[in-house]
Amino acid sequence: MEKRKRNAKSVILSIMCFALILTGVIGCSNNTSSENNTNAASDPKGKIKLEFYYGLGGKLGETMQKIVRDFNSQNQQYEVVPVIQGDYGETLQALQASLAAGKPPALSINGYPEFMKLAKSDALLPLDEYINQPEYKKDDVLLLEQGKYNEATLGVPAYVATQMMYYRKDIFEKYHIDYNSLKSFEQLADAAKLIKEKEGISGWSIMWYAEHMIDYARSAGGDIVSEDGKTVTIDSEEWIYAWDNIRKWVHEDKIMDTVYGGNGWEWWYKTIDNVMNGKSAGYTGSSGDGGDLDFTKVATGMQKGFHGEKPRPVATSVMFNLFKASSKEQQQGAWEFVKFFSEAEKTAYWAVETGYIPIRDSAVKTDIYQKKLKENPYLSVPLEQAKTNGIAPFVDPTGGKIYAEIELAKDKVLIENIPAAEALKEAKRKAQAELDKALKQ
Repeated sequence: MEKRKRNAKSVILSIMCFALILTGVIGCSNNTSSENNTNAASDPKGKIKLEFYYGLGGKLGETMQKIVRDFNSQNQQYEVVPVIQGDYGETLQALQASLAAGKPPALSINGYPEFMKLAKSDALLPLDEYINQPEYKKDDVLLLEQGKYNEATLGVPAYVATQMMYYRKDIFEKYHIDYNSLKSFEQLADAAKLIKEKEGISGWSIMWYAEHMIDYARSAGGDIVSEDGKTVTIDSEEWIYAWDNIRKWVHEDKIMDTVYGGNGWEWWYKTIDNVMNGKSAGYTGSSGDGGDLDFTKVATGMQKGFHGEKPRPVATSVMFNLFKASSKEQQQGAWEFVKFFSEAEKTAYWAVETGYIPIRDSAVKTDIYQKKLKENPYLSVPLEQAKTNGIAPFVDPTGGKIYAEIELAKDKVLIENIPAAEALKEAKRKAQAELDKALKQ
């Protein structure tokens, strides 16, 4: 399983790349592959090179590189050059550096919070002209509306994610725990306690991820702002109830755990490793973990609500973004790759290899998807959850500053064992100040 670990060579490379970015020479990453240092410009032999920033590891990264190779071998005009980052956050940092230097890549993939920050910065190219072309078939695309900002479409789905529950079938069966019969996250905690007592392992693993913690709060009946959009509500009873239960289960009862730190997605894959190696009985993960899991050992379950509430997992579009500062030929080339990646067969291939939800309804009907579904019925669970319980992600009117405060509060609760009420009230105070500023603009 891929882990990105920095060493002295990569640190030196980072310093050199930063200096070059400032002088406007190239866009860089910590990846040492020579192809990643190729300037996105016209090739003397004719192909136009298109830098593509993304932060995907493990099977996700392997699958993306396979699709890039397929595009490059089939397209006579353009060549996509991957510039691989550690994760979505590192991708955003690299993009901000390249934009500051006036040398953005042709294309990037961004998580929803990162997309919102870029949208707020006015750096993204509106895509309405492209998506309205008949060959894109926009009516077949899921969650296309999530790419809108100020009435313009600034991003289109690369893939659709929702947070899933993965559990060890052997351990749950050993103690006669029927995951699908559990009515709440509290009942899952009871199961985790039993497993910890009997097996001596973590009964459940909580991802060190703000998006998951938001899901938990919203699945307890909470929300991020009030209905009128004027008041931050992340210190509500519902938020405190969900988050403080998580804190107690991790730090006081020690029936759950959380892995944090490392480079890129290292903490994520370590969590998966712990489950696959029998150190934990299950974890809350992403639909995109499917490619890294052994489904002879684990099963996929839908999220649980808290305190009798209906689960409200976010179904979110991970976005392709193009940039205003790119040349017209780069913009056109980037869109050609987006179309290629978004074809029904390609998005179906991406889904069966990674577990992510395909962006097109028509992809589910393809032979490749139907064949995989027969082999692994769990493939359909993320799509079922997205359609039955999925809700849209919060659109942060501050350009990501409310999300940033939630991120800080998450660390206080999961890592520092600070009571949720204390962490969330401080986060609310700062987030409210940012929201007030945004509403006055």
